[in-house]
Order: sequence, then structure tokens, then C-alpha cells
Amino acid sequence: MKRMIPLLIAAMAGYVLVASRFIPLAEKWGEVEAIWFDVLAAIAFVLGGGSLLKLHLRRISDRATGWGYSAITLAAFLATLYVGVAKTGARPSQEQEFYGQSFAVLKLEDLPESLTYRVTGRIPERADDEPLPLSVQRQLSQSGGDLVFHGWISGQQQGELLRFKEDLAWQCAVEKLVATAQPPAAFKGKVTYLADYSRLSFRGFMTDADHEALLKLGKNEAYVAAVEVLWKASRAESEVLVEWLPPGFSIPAARRASLSYDEGKHKLRIRGPMSVALRDELAGDHFPLVRPTTAEQRAAFLNELESHGGKLSEVQAHALDAVLANGWPVDGLRLVLDEAGHALPAEKSACDLYQEQQAAKGVAAATPKPTPPKVEPDVKLNDRQKAAIDEFVRESTGTVDDLAARLMAAGPFTARQEASLREFFAKVPTVGDQKLEACIAILRVGPLPRDQRNFLRDDYRHQNQWRQTVGDLFVRAHKVKYPWSGQYNSPGSWFGWAYEYIFKPCTATMFALLAFYVASAAFRAFRAKNFEALLLLGTAFIILLSQTFAGYWLTSWLPSDPQTNALAWLRMENLKILIMRVFATAGTRAIMIGIALGLASTSIKIMLGQDRSYVGRD
Repeated sequence: MKRMIPLLIAAMAGYVLVASRFIPLAEKWGEVEAIWFDVLAAIAFVLGGGSLLKLHLRRISDRATGWGYSAITLAAFLATLYVGVAKTGARPSQEQEFYGQSFAVLKLEDLPESLTYRVTGRIPERADDEPLPLSVQRQLSQSGGDLVFHGWISGQQQGELLRFKEDLAWQCAVEKLVATAQPPAAFKGKVTYLADYSRLSFRGFMTDADHEALLKLGKNEAYVAAVEVLWKASRAESEVLVEWLPPGFSIPAARRASLSYDEGKHKLRIRGPMSVALRDELAGDHFPLVRPTTAEQRAAFLNELESHGGKLSEVQAHALDAVLANGWPVDGLRLVLDEAGHALPAEKSACDLYQEQQAAKGVAAATPKPTPPKVEPDVKLNDRQKAAIDEFVRESTGTVDDLAARLMAAGPFTARQEASLREFFAKVPTVGDQKLEACIAILRVGPLPRDQRNFLRDDYRHQNQWRQTVGDLFVRAHKVKYPWSGQYNSPGSWFGWAYEYIFKPCTATMFALLAFYVASAAFRAFRAKNFEALLLLGTAFIILLSQTFAGYWLTSWLPSDPQTNALAWLRMENLKILIMRVFATAGTRAIMIGIALGLASTSIKIMLGQDRSYVGRD
């Protein structure tokens, strides 16, 4: 029986894999078997680790020859196991940290009844029996002729539900459910329920009005407790010492409830977590952006630079001019805004298409005629708006927000145009970035005095210092939610450090020592005792020589294009390509065919029980 059970398991596993490859209906069998293989492989790793511990502990205990090496191996194994399993020093996964949000535990069954939504519809059955997407399985159910959803639908869940089945009736029901299962308008983009994590989430700072409105959504004890946890977490204060403040810095009016600056103590404070968008807004909106420059402006900047330490050489002046001239085109910005002003073609919703489909089938009485979508007119920049852009270019302190406000005041300006405006300037460097780039370009072609280097780098230093301050506040305001979610070998982890600075150097050292043994073995193997050995020696010589500069130099006088001259194949680099692509590939294919035939025959012998070596000789 001990031998029969492993034989049956091996045979059945082989038959399942063969069936999953050739029979579409059995494809999932192979996936299930792969899961079991992973489970058994994990058990094998545990048994292997136990065997390693037992072997080396016995050698250490018996003081056998080389027991010191066993002690080193054992210590390295245990240390690597600990830092890998514990993920020591590994940063949490950014995808699971939900920056800018506060979390409170709230089970799905504890959601208040007011967060349960119903629409008419049925969950369709797919031909492949695929269940609902995992992201909605816990929240979506069927109750009679209604779809019931607990919580609020996110954009990801909406997309997965719409892709679940290409059926207009289903997609129309999903559209209605998405429109219904949403938080109140006051909480749009603020509050979320994450069923997979059993967490209620609130984004940013919670005001008193938000707190009272959230409490009104439910009265059960678990929900009220979760809201109170969010209330405290979203108002927790964090602060950071500010060593340098951007000139003209002021807290945006929309952020003054949660963000403040203490001028006496030079501290920047925030209440609640900081989102990535707020971090980027604070870090980047207070520094002037690069503007298109004229030749006169570039000449004036050159004179200002030379006043800090002497005249630049002609090559350095040319390098500086090239950097300063590399600005964004005004016409390009106008073109981007005009393109964004084009009205998008109105798309019909799934419900509109479903109503048309039903009307075509003769059930128009049951389905009202859909209202035609409203067609928006195209919006282009007018003369006042173009003048506002020209004025922005001439200034040196205006921000993107200032430009957007001027364009809105000067004429029609759509939300898509504003988004395109911000996207355009997100790629434009700041003046500090440009001056640092100019410093590097000048230093590549010649030296610069200290004062001139400081003049070119000071703006970037201040800018980087402020961004570091905002980044520190971002980290302090964030509460780590899933500390073990990161990769064990991520940069900065102990495992990653050990791999990079211990394992890799030791590996390189070992292979460097083996190189001498390989060279000695190659010398003995390449003795031209017969024709086959002569071919091996000649091929190896050509490949080795083609890897060096000497090989290229010896045949550099030959033509280089094999398509036009047959002698070009005698060049070392071309000979290497010919050998590797033709002869080596042919040999490799023959070896792989032999391996495949051997693997197939061995697998058949195992499945038929002819090969029993894996169960032991006894």
C-alpha cells in the first residue's frame, strides 16, 4: 500500500495535466492541480529546512570534520529565514496603504440598513459558469427579482461588473445599481467601504458637519463606533519643523481647516492624513515654472551669471543658451487647449441601447423612448484668453491656478480644458530645475567658480529642501495600515541588503575562482587530437576572439555589410553571428528535441507505473 498510493497519485496527476492541455473543459483541472503542487512544494520546503537543521546540528554536536562550516551555514540559514519571513525592514506595499485615508473596522454584516441598495435585475449566468468578480461577491446578491448591494460601488467594481457579461439588460441593471449605490453627494470622493478589508474609509480631514452626517446614516452600535474611530483618526495632528519657507507661501483657502503654519515656531501642521495629491500640490505649486525665453532674456541671464564670478567661455555660453532655449512653445499650449475644447461625441448609455433594442423587438410600450443625449458645442480660446496666456508668459511669478482663473474669467473654459492645462504644466520643469540643468551642462564643458555654481544651484536646493519638508509631513501624518504587505526582498529590507551586499559578492568571488579551473579544463579539452576536437577548438577560438577588441581590429579592413559583399562574413562579429544563429541554434534544437522525447517517455513510464524510482528501492 505504501508503494501503491504514490504510484496512483503520480499517475492521476499526469493524466490530469495531459487532459488539461488537450481538453478545453478540463483546463481548470490543471489549475487546481497547480494549487496542490504549490501546497506540496511548500511542505517540501519545510521538510527540507528541517532536514538541513537536523544534519548540521548533528555535525556540530558530533564535532565532525568541517563542523565550523556547518555552524556558519546554519546561522546564515536561520538569519535569512527570519528576515525573509518577518519582512524585516521591508516597506509596506503602496497599493494597500491607501494614502490620505483613515480606516475603521466594520464588518459587512454590521453595515446599517440604509447602506443596502436594490434595483430590478438578475445576475446572469455565463456559458463557462464563471462566478461574479471577487471584488463584489460578498456585497452583491440576488433577492427575488432584485439585485441587492451592500455598501457603495467603487469604479473598479463597476468596470468588473460591466465586463462580466456583454448583455445590454445586465449592463443596464449595473448602470442603475451604480447610480443608486453611491454615498450622499456631500461624501462623494470622501467615504468608501472596502468589503475585502472589512474597513470603512474616510479620505482627508473630517469636519463637524461630515461627522454628524455620517452618524445619521446608521444607528447600530458597530457602525457608530466605526464612525467615531474615523472621527479621531481623521483629525489627528502631525507637524514638522520648517527650515525654509517658499517666498509668498500661503495656505490655500480650501485647506485652512486642516492645514496651518505656525510662524512663531516655524512648524507646518496638518490634521488628519495627507493625500498624495495634497503632497504634490504643496511641494510643487510654490515655485515658478519655466517660461519661453527670447534671445534678449537669455543674454540678460548670461550677464547676471557672469556677474557672480567671471566670463564664461564660448562653449559654456552656448551650452547655457541651449538649456535656456529649451522651453515650452506658446502655440503648443494654445493647440492643446483648443483640442481639449472639442466636444466629445455623446455616447449612449447601456439603458438607452437596451430600450432601443426592446423597441426594435416590438415591446416599445413597456420601454419609454430614450431622450437624445445633449450635444455640447466646441470651445476654443478667444482673443482675451490668448492675451492672458501671453501675459502669463511675460510674468515670472504667476502659478497655474492664476492662469486657469484668468482663462475662466476671460471666456468659456471647460473642465477638460482645465485638466489639459494642468497636465501640460505638470511636465514643465521649475526654474530651479532648469538652472540646475544649466549648471550641469556648463560643468560638462568647463569649470565654474563656486559663486556661479551656488547661483545656479540655490533655487534647486531650496526647492528640494521644501519638498523634503512636505514629504516628512506626509510620512508623519500617515498611519501604516498593513506593515507586512510589502515584498520581503524590496530595496531597503534586510533580506535585500544581505542579497545585494553579501550573497552577490560571495557568488562573484566563487565564480571568479572557478574561472581558473574552467580555463584549465578548457586547455585540456581543446587539444586537437581529432577532427571533432579541432572543430571545437576553432569555434571556441572564434567566439572568444570576437568578444574582444582585438578580434574587431584584426578584421576591421573587411567590408561590413554581408548583404552586398560575401567577404563581410569573414569579419569576426559576423562570424560569431553565423555560428550562434545557425550552427549553435541547430545543435540546441536537437538537444531540446531529445530532452522533450526523453521527458515524454519518462512521464509515460511514471504514469503507467513502470518507473518507480521515486518511491525508493525497497
